[in-house]
Amino acid sequence: MFDDINNVYIILLVAGVAFIYLMYRYWKPKVWISISAPGKALRDVGFIEEGESVDLVEMRLTNEDIKKPVVRMKSEDDEQSIAWVINGDLDDDANVSDYRMCGYITSEGLIYKQRLKSSKPVLVGYTAQEKHPEKPITKGKRSWKNLWLDSKLCVFEGDPSSINLNEPMKRRVGFVRLSGISFHNKGPVTLEAKSGASAFFYNKYGPKLERDNIYKEAAYGWNDTALLTSIIYSVLFLILYYVYTSILRKPLLGDDYSAMFVLIGFYYVLWAVIRQIKINCIERSCSFQPLLDMLNKELGLKKFDSVILLFCSIAIYLALNYYDYDLIPLIFAISFGISKNALTKSTKRPWKIMTNYTDEHDLEEEENLLPSFSSIEIPRGEMVRMYDWDLDSLNGVKLHGNLAIHFSLDEYNKMRNENPYFSQRLEKTKYEYVSDMFAKMIVDKSYMERVRYIASYIQNESIHANLDEMDSLQFVLDFVQEPNIDFVMDKDSKSIQFAPEYVRYPDETLYDQEGDSDCKAMLVAMILYVLGYNVLYLSSDKKRHSAIAVETKSHPWLMDYLRDSIIKKNITVEMNHRIYIYCEVTGDGYQVGDMVEDMRIDDFETRVEFLQVSDIDDLDDND
Repeated sequence: MFDDINNVYIILLVAGVAFIYLMYRYWKPKVWISISAPGKALRDVGFIEEGESVDLVEMRLTNEDIKKPVVRMKSEDDEQSIAWVINGDLDDDANVSDYRMCGYITSEGLIYKQRLKSSKPVLVGYTAQEKHPEKPITKGKRSWKNLWLDSKLCVFEGDPSSINLNEPMKRRVGFVRLSGISFHNKGPVTLEAKSGASAFFYNKYGPKLERDNIYKEAAYGWNDTALLTSIIYSVLFLILYYVYTSILRKPLLGDDYSAMFVLIGFYYVLWAVIRQIKINCIERSCSFQPLLDMLNKELGLKKFDSVILLFCSIAIYLALNYYDYDLIPLIFAISFGISKNALTKSTKRPWKIMTNYTDEHDLEEEENLLPSFSSIEIPRGEMVRMYDWDLDSLNGVKLHGNLAIHFSLDEYNKMRNENPYFSQRLEKTKYEYVSDMFAKMIVDKSYMERVRYIASYIQNESIHANLDEMDSLQFVLDFVQEPNIDFVMDKDSKSIQFAPEYVRYPDETLYDQEGDSDCKAMLVAMILYVLGYNVLYLSSDKKRHSAIAVETKSHPWLMDYLRDSIIKKNITVEMNHRIYIYCEVTGDGYQVGDMVEDMRIDDFETRVEFLQVSDIDDLDDND
């Protein structure tokens, strides 16, 4: 078969294929992650790949059933990367999950626990090389033995200054191995260090999976792809056999046993390629594992495995005596695939019939969701911001909010350029500018996409937690108060170029995660507007402060709830025959009706009503 081919060309061809495979495998780096209890044996749990955005990486488990990352690492600046860990059930089928901030890793390799931006960070671990466990570092160790392609880094628990150098592995809780070449992995917080912190936070504070539930065979196994390889190999072999015997008019192999072994060896090459394709598909959430399981399960094939192997043995005998070596590779591929299929775990697992809802309670909750929020689309974009806050309940109810929202930089920049305050040529009053911005948001749906998403989340969480309306309203206020969104004066804000006066659109405040009272008031006003409230935007140039007030016409419970406070503190304002109750939006801890010190309702000279459509019609009719 190979008489007319120079042996040197064959060697060069094999070397070229190997080189291309290595470049494909190692050009874009990937970090494999292992975790354990302190000093215990490590187990592989997941991986991190360098994405399009080098300052955002995501840890994913090697589990086919999990489509979402369990940890997100975001570089806020050159000195640290902050980690958010999934908050909830890993087996939840929802495409979007809540995340909570757990801490960060510094450019020195020190890992700190910090649940909220305002809380004090606590040193809980660090990353270091295995041979120098007392020296925190973010760079992994490479060596000539693996051609400098693999970088290895350990994760240790506790303070590096207190480690016992005689038994350092008793403090090891994680291990990361970066495989690949990266020209972007040179920042202060490297990809290995981010991966080590991800493994640490997932192991310590993330939801757990039992070891048996980590479906290693889906990502790394060989057995489940053997039968598929045999089928593909058989098709390719028969095409080759047809070309040689029918078109070229000569035997494929004859009695050339060396060529026979070459074709048998090609089966293993094809097997490795198909397995790698399977791994890549799983890691990119486009797995064909269910179809592979169906192929390997008892669909009438496994019952006849022994019969097929018997006929393969007979076929080998006939081939050796009557067909020389021509059909030996084909018979080998079929028998090998059938044998490996018998060892595949998925063929032994029975089918399970599962419903989307485990009980009637889930159905009732789904029916209770407001129809206007049932079709909310998830905002898309290449940048992500995380929001984490707690309900300051008047009734002592415990509720934690956690949201991840994506932003498109193009949309963000366009919105900022269209902001009337962007040019700083302030030719109108604040009343006119705020009114124009409100009208713009009502007309252009893109301005309200993320506000509606936040409103839907708050509404659903309020229903699930059985909050009364007062706590639901408070949950909205807590979202915009500190420390979730920092209070920063315009003149101190780098994101708006230290402008002396600037009112952000809600998406600008959400993306910047900061703003003064003007910006926070605009954000909370639009969230409450989407939730069905009439809102009054309040601003005082003299006091340089803004807030909002909520109309009580359709919410008489507010008047009853705060009757004593209304009488004692004068926290209501009337406009166009509507009564509004004051709400503060700046620092943490302010509840409905609370006012900042030295502020009175009469101090707010700018008052803009954000009215529902039906109320605008009523106002026009009265006029």
